[in-house]
Parts: sequence; structure tokens; C-alpha cells
Amino acid sequence: MDLILWVYVATTGLFWCVFYLTVSRQTLHLPALPAHDVPADSKLPKLSVIVTAKDEEETIEHALQTLLKTDYPDFEIIIVNDRSVDETGNIIDRFAEKHSEIIPIHIDHLPENWIGKVHALYTATARASGEWLLFTDADVHHHPTLWQRAVDYARRKQYDHLAVMPDVPTPGLLLQACVKAFGVMFLATAKVDKIEDPNNKAAIGIGAFNLVNHAAFNKTPGFEWLRMEVADDYGIGIMMKKWGQKIGFATAFTDLQVDWYPDLPSMIRGLDKNIMAPGTRYETARLILSPIAFAAIILGPFISLALWSGYYPFVSAIVYLCIILTSLWVPIRNIKELITWLLTPIGYLIILYTFTRACILCLKRDGIVWRDTFYPRTLLRKYQRVKL
Repeated sequence: MDLILWVYVATTGLFWCVFYLTVSRQTLHLPALPAHDVPADSKLPKLSVIVTAKDEEETIEHALQTLLKTDYPDFEIIIVNDRSVDETGNIIDRFAEKHSEIIPIHIDHLPENWIGKVHALYTATARASGEWLLFTDADVHHHPTLWQRAVDYARRKQYDHLAVMPDVPTPGLLLQACVKAFGVMFLATAKVDKIEDPNNKAAIGIGAFNLVNHAAFNKTPGFEWLRMEVADDYGIGIMMKKWGQKIGFATAFTDLQVDWYPDLPSMIRGLDKNIMAPGTRYETARLILSPIAFAAIILGPFISLALWSGYYPFVSAIVYLCIILTSLWVPIRNIKELITWLLTPIGYLIILYTFTRACILCLKRDGIVWRDTFYPRTLLRKYQRVKL
């Protein structure tokens, strides 16, 4: 029994060490969006900014105000009111009356075999007239010159799709630790160094900022291919790569921020719909076994620390040393950020709970609930595109 326990603890410890070392290596491949402004005489193409909203009366006004502060010379904001039952639609219409750049679309019916947000994106894209499309969310804050720099960068690099990673400032150390833990998982699995390789399937998409060349997007099946995909943002990157378009990635931590979730309970509830989808593929066996496997990996170093005998604590110590080295390797802006990096093991425990809860709810409901609409597992599995 001791041998089995030691093999388990040592194996999970080795996994975590390799995991964090992989993250450290991937940080070398995180290009930052250029900070310098685009020359005033540059002729930038028209940009269509596409945002969807459902029952967001408390935030949509501020979101539109933020978007309108841009310095981009030629743009339109297509804002889709997706079946809202509050004042969201009226607020959008009031803004549209005052600002000609805003094009409101109101949807009151969801066709069969469509997820609401994806259908809203599909409807907006059909209306867009810009040479470039920017898919973003209502809770994202953009620097006034960000769109100019992103479009200019994508054109110079000859990208058809550019995904930009934002900063995610959140209240509370534990919630920020979860954000850092998600970031580590992203860097360990996204293969950002392979994204531009046309012979590699590595792809990326980020809901806060997916910039797409309209003509290149029209060469793909579009949102009809993603009609039931809960990870539609990542799906855009996969689709563009699959249909031969050149995709790129950059960070903009100081110029792009996302108001994610206000607290841990909101995060846990908000991720019910999609945190388990790519890994489980909505299959019963995977929904049951994946949380067990995830728990076995996550808990290994904690168990080695709890045993506190023989060589067991050294496994936990080595893993934590790798965490410390990784946190020192990535850019640290202040002491709070360093603390949240060091708290990422706690963040993984919270993510484990969130993932397990989402799997149980998916099995119990035989599907998911998103934007107050139920989607059955059979359809989600049939049309799923983002799979791990």
C-alpha cells in the first residue's frame, strides 16, 4: 500500500513540475500588442464591432459608453439584444438614437438547434459591413487606441484572425488565484508557440477580443458551423485555422480588461455551462470519470503534504518550488499579484469543485442552461466543435 501511495504522490508531483515548467517555457511565446500609436495618416479599414447582450440593463449603458470612447476612424457597433426581458433593449435603442455608429438588433425568437449567443453573433455578422470584425463582450474595457493598433498589427503580420488576451482584474485574493490558475492551464495547453504553424492544429480564440478579417471569415462555414458550441470564442480560432486562414495571438494586459465575475459564487455558477464541455464532450462516462481523474491530479501534492512523513512532504515542496519559480519568471507588477500566483494551488481546488459541480449538473439536467435557455446533451454533443 505504501508503494502504491508513493508512486501516486511521486507521479502527480512530477506531473505538476512538468506542468509549471511548460508554462514557464510558454511565457517566452507571449507577444505583446505594440504599444505605439498608429500614424495619423494610416488608412485603416472599416471595423464592425459585434457585441451581444441579454438582460444586462445594469451594465450595458457603461459598456456602450466605453466602446464609444475609441479613437478608431471608421467603425460601427452592432449590438444584439438577445431576447432580453429587462430594459436592455430600451437602453440600446436610446444610445442608437444619439450615436449613429450604433446599430441595434433585437432578437425575440431562438431557432431550433442554435445556442442563443451564437445565433446572435450569426445575425450580427450578416449585418456587418466592415472589412474587419471584432467580436467582444459587454464586460470588456478597451483602451481608446487599442482597435487601431490591433487592426494595424494584424494587417502587418498578415493575420486573418487575431486573438488578444486581456487582463482580468478581480476582487479578492481567492478569485484572483482562480484567474491565475486558469491562466496557467491555458498556457500549458494552448500551444501558443504553434499557433502560426499552418501544419499544426493549435488554435486559439478569446471572447474578449477576437479580431477577424471579414473576407477570410466568409471562406469558412461561419457561425452555422458553431451553432451549438458553448466555447464559441475558441471555436472561431479553430474554425479559421481548419479552413486555412492565418491566425495570431497577442497580449494587451494594460489596454484590455475584463470584468469577469464579482465573487467566487458567481464564478462557480457562471461556469456551469461550459467548463466541463471540451474535456468531457458531454459523454456520460467522461462526465463521471473526468472529475475523478482531475481530482487525482490536483490532490496529489496536497496529500503528500498532509501525510507529513518520510519523503512525502518533499514532493509537495518541490512542486511549490516550481510554482514559485514560475511566478518569478512571469512579469509581476505588484506584491498582490505575486501572492495570487503563490495561491494558485488553492485556485485549482476551487476549479476542481467548479468542474465537478458542472459535470454533476450536466448529468442531472441531461444538458446545460445558458441565458435562461435549456440545451440538451444530445444536441450539444452532436454539434460540438471544441474538444480536448
